[in-house]
Amino acid sequence: MLLPFQVTKNITLLGSEFFNLYLVKGETYAVVEGGVSGITYPFLEQLKQLNVSPEVISHLVILHSHFDHMMVFPTLKGRYPWMKIVTSDLNRAVFTSERIVAKIFEADRKIALALKEEGTISDAPNLQPYGLLPLDIPVHEGSALDLGKGMKMKFLEIPGHSPDCIGAFLENEGLLFCSDGAGFYIPPNFFRPNYWYRLDDAERSLDKIKEIDPEILCRGHYGAAKGRETVRRHLHMGRQCIEDFKVFALEKINSGCSVEEIAQDVTVRFSKGFLELFPAEDNYRLWKLLVQRTLEHLGIEVEER
Repeated sequence: MLLPFQVTKNITLLGSEFFNLYLVKGETYAVVEGGVSGITYPFLEQLKQLNVSPEVISHLVILHSHFDHMMVFPTLKGRYPWMKIVTSDLNRAVFTSERIVAKIFEADRKIALALKEEGTISDAPNLQPYGLLPLDIPVHEGSALDLGKGMKMKFLEIPGHSPDCIGAFLENEGLLFCSDGAGFYIPPNFFRPNYWYRLDDAERSLDKIKEIDPEILCRGHYGAAKGRETVRRHLHMGRQCIEDFKVFALEKINSGCSVEEIAQDVTVRFSKGFLELFPAEDNYRLWKLLVQRTLEHLGIEVEER
């Protein structure tokens, strides 16, 4: 897919294949999803290609506070302070924690270096972890952001991947921005679970998205699924991969495997696509957490070795 890509008349996909940003056009503009700092300069060039001046962008929407969905925004906010940060009210605690902010910036720095090493980018902003981002407009279930000309985002809480994960539904477009709230998809047909917070919340969130029945599903990675039947199939696959992982984890534990052994197995099998940019120890830590969340849900207590 060549970027920029026109998802609808009023929604444009920018950023990169791995790290997506969406430009939403109403009377004013919003950017939904913030990627990693390494795609800041390509994103600004894409705006130039579209003849969109930063002066017309009024809102920056963070759908959850993981670093790979928000790190273009520190540069934008620094250069263009009129842009308002919109995110879950839960992120007040995130944005004011020096410890969490430092981890966010360090994780972003690692990915920027990895992107440079593979030649994907030539440069990235040198971000420093001070005053990460203000929370200008806090939102929660039922909140709305009206950009004018019928472009009204209605927010819904879809936790599971993270406690603060929110979606944004544009009813007139039949389009839902779901970030990582609908599972993790890698083309052409690979799904894996990503409930780092709570498995049962992830299931309920997927069910909530199914009830909306969007025609277009805009993810934070690997672009948008278009067409109601395609979206339904993707949501089904996202739900099925959770069920499959429950069975897998249970079988492994019953066969005598430790949490660490299961995590090592899935790290090798599931670290595909842009996850290959992450340090191996970071991928292992994430997959181990996924195994632990799964066993917690199943009511299985195990001792770590």
